[in-house]
Amino acid sequence: MRAFSTNCCIRPCSNRDERDATAPAQIAMRVLYDHQVFSLQNAGGASRYHYELMRYLAGAPENYAELFLGESGCAYPFEELPRSQAHVTRMGGSMKPGAARYALNELLGNMWCALGRFDIYHPTLYRRMPMGRARRLVATHHDCVHERFPQLFRNAQRIIKAKRRLYAEADAIICVSESSRNDLIEFYGLDARKTWVIHHGLTPLPRSAKSEAELRTLVSRPYVLFVGKRGDYKGFDRLLRAFSSAGLDRSMNLVALGGGSLTAAEQAEVNRLGLRDCVISLPFVTDSLLAEAYAAATLFVYPSLYEGFGFPPLEAMALGCPALVSKTSSMPEVCLDAPFYFDPHDQSSFETALSEAVGDGAARSRAIARGKEVAAQYRWQKCGEQTLALYRAC
Repeated sequence: MRAFSTNCCIRPCSNRDERDATAPAQIAMRVLYDHQVFSLQNAGGASRYHYELMRYLAGAPENYAELFLGESGCAYPFEELPRSQAHVTRMGGSMKPGAARYALNELLGNMWCALGRFDIYHPTLYRRMPMGRARRLVATHHDCVHERFPQLFRNAQRIIKAKRRLYAEADAIICVSESSRNDLIEFYGLDARKTWVIHHGLTPLPRSAKSEAELRTLVSRPYVLFVGKRGDYKGFDRLLRAFSSAGLDRSMNLVALGGGSLTAAEQAEVNRLGLRDCVISLPFVTDSLLAEAYAAATLFVYPSLYEGFGFPPLEAMALGCPALVSKTSSMPEVCLDAPFYFDPHDQSSFETALSEAVGDGAARSRAIARGKEVAAQYRWQKCGEQTLALYRAC
């Protein structure tokens, strides 16, 4: 078996006494996070969320946060957390994210948990480790995408079963929006009194002169921007049709960032609509290129039929890009009155709103100014404060 890392707070922990030796003399609360989401991704929205929670907790007096990463290539700088208030156990990172890494970390993590004493156990996904025992169990509910679109996921029923068990056992459930809380109650019939709505924070994307120059070589005309996964309920196919019907291809590009390469079906639709020369797809992008793309776009479009929270519109608005967003699920709650809205179930509504959002200069200026105000409200500090208040109230 591979040796443990010993960097900074990322270090081995052979027994409970060794962990206790690095903790503050007076601990009001000891919080456990587990490996789950970090085993399945090196970076992403869910892993960023739990990193930010632990980072906040590590800076709050009289609290001690512990995390078993195990075998991990996690991109977040846990080594920068103060060792006196955070303990992260991590092995090497040669295994790829996925089932094998998850299984190994599940085995080792349970052995590790058995040696500790915790006040709060906050799993990072929808299962609890059997040996992850604590005075209180807190879960986070992100969305009901598996419940609303089970046909899109081969493991939907297994995930729903795990959620049902976890939510029944949880003493409190954090919902990332009021919309996601309503979905939770609808699908699982839970008592609303054990749920708390705590919005995410927003992490600023890094700007880069190099990425700005790279973007200029890739896109020479004004453009409408789409970001992330494109399939099914995300609505990229509807954006293609609206873009074509509005005649925007005559003067603009449509840029799709991330989400992998265009599928054969997407390529066929692009060709059918005569958009081959104006659709630009960049399957994989850095955060700095994404930031520059937001900052330079004429309009960001988010035609998703469903989101539990929805980071991309906030990312766009924070960088001065007006957003056109589906008026459904969590989007009006999170984005407030800053974006242009349309009915995602009405294609003519989409086409009309797209034309207006691109062409109305006064409305765009208002959307840019208001968008920056709204995006600034989402801070990880606030998310951490509210989460810690929940931990203490349990």
